[in-house]
Amino acid sequence: MSSKPNENQILTSILNAKDELYQLFQRLIQIRSYSGEEREIVEFILGKMQEYGFDEAVIDGLGNVVGKIGTGKVKILYDAHIDTVKVTDADNWQYPPFDGKIVDGKIYGRGAVDEKPAMAGFLMAARIIKQQFKNSELPFTLYVVGSVLEEDVDGYPLFHLIENEGIKPDYVLLGEPTDLQVYRGQRGRMEVKIGVTGKSAHGAHNEQGDNAIYKMMPVIKEIEEMNHHLPAVEPLGKGSITVSQIISRAPSLCSVPDYCEIHLDRRLTVDDNRNSVINELRGILDQHKLEENVWVPCYEGVSWKGTKYKQESYFPTWILEEDHPLTQAGLKAAEMILEKPASSGFWSFSTNGVATAGHFDIPTIGFAPGKEELSHSSKEELVLDDLLKATKFYAVFPFQLCKEIGILG
Repeated sequence: MSSKPNENQILTSILNAKDELYQLFQRLIQIRSYSGEEREIVEFILGKMQEYGFDEAVIDGLGNVVGKIGTGKVKILYDAHIDTVKVTDADNWQYPPFDGKIVDGKIYGRGAVDEKPAMAGFLMAARIIKQQFKNSELPFTLYVVGSVLEEDVDGYPLFHLIENEGIKPDYVLLGEPTDLQVYRGQRGRMEVKIGVTGKSAHGAHNEQGDNAIYKMMPVIKEIEEMNHHLPAVEPLGKGSITVSQIISRAPSLCSVPDYCEIHLDRRLTVDDNRNSVINELRGILDQHKLEENVWVPCYEGVSWKGTKYKQESYFPTWILEEDHPLTQAGLKAAEMILEKPASSGFWSFSTNGVATAGHFDIPTIGFAPGKEELSHSSKEELVLDDLLKATKFYAVFPFQLCKEIGILG
């Protein structure tokens, strides 16, 4: 039978464990974990899950680390990606990026925002819950996932977990930085390629050719104009389209190119989707009487575990309603911890929610410490007290959600 939580006892236990929490977070920063190179951090987290008494702790087929506590009916999944982007500018950092230096209540390093604090908080919160409750007293099953490869192919690690490992939660909480707000959606994105074919000829007789670059030029101009006129749709604002790469093919640099290809980065707002974007680009080609050679490329690679992956580079927009029970549970838990009214918002970048909410339609929110704009920068830093607050949130949130959906008094 489910037990009503003693929230004060939970919060006191987390406060008493704060030094260990900070040390755990520091160690996570010290373990370099570039995308595709996550073995060491995965094995470290697996060991912590076992040490902390998780009911299950495994490494899945892709290389994600997955822990579970409880056996309750409501399935909640906490996700923090544990890979990071690379450090290419170490001289620009105030402190070495893998030292996890702590100065005046702040910690510095790669992953200090994006997004190792959430993993530290998830682990400690689950440990406290496990210490204070028997499984029979928990109305939920909590999965804690350290996902890999998110920086390379956002969404795929959780797509794999749900599609191939058979773990399908009822609700998802993401650990991407929200600065202690409840985030409930994001703009989507997709990548698109357009190819134009011409006819090669020697540069000395270029009139005999059909220059594919010249044929692409009006298309590029139309795309530039399109970007200025894409509509802003609340609550996510305006989409965008960017020509990010141009390549051409010719027999030599003394020849007329017979092929030109552009790569587009398209940011998606409300009502944008794969088909609408492809159709608007085909319309431009039709206007210039060019063959409709438009496609969405795929990401392909191999995880640290040797598992091959492939995913189309379409990452849909998603939004959860403000009045949804999951959002409301997040806002109420945040208000309890922060001792002030909480607010909701949206990410400007992409998250693993493109899989859970965008593809599988699983209600998803996010809550974590850290300012989004510091992600991927040499200025990644975090106020340790914000990690403590987030950890308290992670410990009480599952109970608050169960109250919100009416299965806990």
